[in-house]
Amino acid sequence: MKKYSFFKIALLSFTLLLLSSCSAIMTSIGNSKIDNALKIYYSRGLTSEGTSDLISGLDYVPDSGVGIAQYQKQYAEITSQKNRILQNRYFSTQDINSLNLYLLTVEEFRKIHSKFPTVKIDYNDFNSSKLKITKIFEDFVLKDEKIYIPRNQKIQNINYYKILNKYVNSYIINSAITNLERDVTINLYVSSSFRGFSRLDYLVTNSLVYASDMNRDRNLGDYVIFKGFSNSIMPTSKDYFIDFNFSNVYIRTLETREEVKDKNKIFVARKRVTISGFYKVYSPNKKTTTKYFDFSENYTIRVRSYDHSTFYDDERDIIKDILEDKFSNIIRYDLNTFINP
Repeated sequence: MKKYSFFKIALLSFTLLLLSSCSAIMTSIGNSKIDNALKIYYSRGLTSEGTSDLISGLDYVPDSGVGIAQYQKQYAEITSQKNRILQNRYFSTQDINSLNLYLLTVEEFRKIHSKFPTVKIDYNDFNSSKLKITKIFEDFVLKDEKIYIPRNQKIQNINYYKILNKYVNSYIINSAITNLERDVTINLYVSSSFRGFSRLDYLVTNSLVYASDMNRDRNLGDYVIFKGFSNSIMPTSKDYFIDFNFSNVYIRTLETREEVKDKNKIFVARKRVTISGFYKVYSPNKKTTTKYFDFSENYTIRVRSYDHSTFYDDERDIIKDILEDKFSNIIRYDLNTFINP
């Protein structure tokens, strides 16, 4: 019975210590965010970054008098700024950003408002203002140029429209985003004009095909979608092709040695596989561009003799794994850098 009581006391003590530690960590994180929000406010004024940090910090430390006072101050300033802007007939990008900051200030705080019963938010004014702001955002997006601008600018516009639409959830803005995304999306294929005859040559090509299949439909970023391996090259306004040509494919032995372990012989060979060549990028909008590449990887194979039997590492599988990994990394991290219509 005494052992049981001691166990309960120990468990309770450990639980209290754990909760105390967690509380201290939460308080530290919250105070750090509030401090950062204050630094941003006094150095750059009202910003989305600063207000977001302030509200996030208050969520961690709801009893922070400094944080509560600062939020009330910023809410009053941002609301006053919003009221002035809504009296305008025309709206600059800065006005749009200020109105979006007002939405953020109320919507994000609304999520944690139950922790702060003494903080007053005029939700009637907010709901009324939100309707007006939504119409302003929609007009801004509709009037914005969407056709005669570069692809990079269109992508920037998409990202900006998404920020504006976060709190208003407008069908009009969402449609504009969808249309622009459809316009800028590029399908990227790889192919290979390399024609080898050795087993290693075939293994290289097959590894490229396999890596392509494993990454099919991968978003490479900036609305470039990898569509896999293609046996033909037919560029269109939406389809780009990168052709692999391998100029050097070889294996070199770096070291051989024989080891004896438990009276069993092990033959060890350290080798290096090296692949080099170039990519050619085919697109309808610009001249074919070429970039050279090369990579090497060391590996080890062993031949073991046990009880009059010999066991071999499968060198082909080792090389295959290396090549598939290398080609996958090229597809995921390199190919997108060549697409710049």
